[in-house]
Amino acid sequence: MSQCQLALVRDAVATYKAIRPDLARGLPFWPLGLPGWTDEWLALGMRTPDDRTSYVLVWRRGCDPELGLPVGHLAGREVSADILHPSSVSPGSAVWSRGGLRVSLPCTPAVLLVRLVA
Repeated sequence: MSQCQLALVRDAVATYKAIRPDLARGLPFWPLGLPGWTDEWLALGMRTPDDRTSYVLVWRRGCDPELGLPVGHLAGREVSADILHPSSVSPGSAVWSRGGLRVSLPCTPAVLLVRLVA
């Protein structure tokens, strides 16, 4: 692996260790529904039982560089959106509006892990 790839792996492991307690008690949700084999965008979410913190992992495999993700249990609430991975040089952006999460990933393939806190 290159130094850049090793840095991404180290970042991913550190991020996992930081959020592991929330994941252990988290409840899954699929903002885009269950994924299909050829879907251009995939999204998996985990929310804590109190619905205050959620994590959304978004993959772009092709198609449009921006996507709106509905997050029903947080709809209409004030929410902060923070990109957790990759943390050093993010390949995109994530912005919350009362209608949901708007993700931008200009290149493919690409992934973002976003923490949403209400």
